[in-house]
Amino acid sequence: MSEVIATSAGQRRDFVVVSTAQFSMAFALNFVLVFLPFYIHTISPLGDAATLRWTGLIVGAAPAMAAFGSTFWGGLSDRFSPKTLFERGMLSHAILVTLMGFTTDLRLLLLIRIVQGFMGGISTIGLIIVAAISTEKELPRRMGTYQSALTLGQIFAPPLGAMAAAAFNFRGAFLASGLMLFGVWAFAHLALSRIPLQPRRPAAGAIPRRQIWLAWLVSLVGTMHIVFLPSVLPTILRGFEIPEPRQLVTAGLIVFAYGMAAAAGSYGFSRLAGRIPVGRLILATSLGAALCQVFLYLGSGPVAFTLIRMAQTGCAAGIFPLILAQIATKTQGKTIGLINTARFAGNALGPIMATFILSQSNLPTLYLVLGAGLALAATGNYLGTPAGGKSAEAGC
Repeated sequence: MSEVIATSAGQRRDFVVVSTAQFSMAFALNFVLVFLPFYIHTISPLGDAATLRWTGLIVGAAPAMAAFGSTFWGGLSDRFSPKTLFERGMLSHAILVTLMGFTTDLRLLLLIRIVQGFMGGISTIGLIIVAAISTEKELPRRMGTYQSALTLGQIFAPPLGAMAAAAFNFRGAFLASGLMLFGVWAFAHLALSRIPLQPRRPAAGAIPRRQIWLAWLVSLVGTMHIVFLPSVLPTILRGFEIPEPRQLVTAGLIVFAYGMAAAAGSYGFSRLAGRIPVGRLILATSLGAALCQVFLYLGSGPVAFTLIRMAQTGCAAGIFPLILAQIATKTQGKTIGLINTARFAGNALGPIMATFILSQSNLPTLYLVLGAGLALAATGNYLGTPAGGKSAEAGC
């Protein structure tokens, strides 16, 4: 009995450690991400339209490559300790972010972001660790908490990163992020227990392939809703006639505000999973986010725009942990990695699509395309899952 209690306590401690490490990692990376578009505009020798396209490519390069690498690294969890893989990703980020501070060539910056993406995939390994140390009953709550920790890191970093770049210049801010990442690596190395290799699960009782791909699609578009904004914020803030010296700090505050809403949505909706059918929750959060996306055009000033954006991200952030909790107990690391590629692909496609549409058209078109895309994906997921998702809910 005491051995069971000790094991349970150790798993709770490991959950706290991996969630804390993911929070810190997200903080350090988003410390950079909020000022990266402004840095690109500063070093670019190109015109406004070309610079906007380069911004989308550079911002989206890392998550695009992570989408390719996530399944690969997730599949390695049955051959290498997830802790070892977790640490490897942290160390690679620390080195590459530091190098970005010394890069003033757009092509080299793009190359670094590509390498950073493929060598990353840390959140996939973190998800595998959470699934390995959680019971089926604990999993929805822990997935929501883990996602909230990631989101909180994304929240608190932008205003501080923007202020650091404004006060100490871009290079100083890059170096500060690199130092934080080295610290997170050391923390995980010392505090996290060794997680055993994750065995392959038998095919019996596996979730149908169609359901996995429908879940992947709605996760993809939902993530795009959350991440598309920073790449086009310079254009939006100019439209609000905010003076240029205040734009960087204003951008950080807007990202902070809607990030808080995203963390609340991720945690709150995962807590409702035991009371409301998960399929219905996914549909409701998706349609709410899609509607608020279209309403962004009504935000005639920074305050109204931010409030609508907070409602939108609060709904959109609830999608991914709900979907992942449905399938994690019935799948192996490779499939968890596959589902997580939707988040990476969304992180990549969000800024790329946003900057491309905005360079060719206008903001109303951008908002309408994103809103309609999520509504269609969510409806297809709900109708395409047996009994509107009820069969999957039994696995939660």
